[in-house]
Amino acid sequence: VEATIIGKPESSFFEKALQRLDAKAEEAVMIGDDVRDDVGGAQGCGLNGILVKTGKYREGDESRHGVKPWYLAKDFPAAVDAILRENGVSDQRH
Repeated sequence: VEATIIGKPESSFFEKALQRLDAKAEEAVMIGDDVRDDVGGAQGCGLNGILVKTGKYREGDESRHGVKPWYLAKDFPAAVDAILRENGVSDQRH
């Protein structure tokens, strides 16, 4: 019997999510508070990774584990705003 690891940062986790969403890696973004497991795992599979400064985040995490986030956001709404800006969509909330 051989154990199978499922979960972040394993590529199978991100690949399964993309499959269930019927999306390609270049069409998706991972927003997370863990630079290694969330951002690094996602970027290892071709997704852009946004690190948010909430939850598990600690000052300087963006410089650890050899992972450079695509974007560093103060929180989830700021991450969404970055995605919208990148895709030429204006913020409709204001």
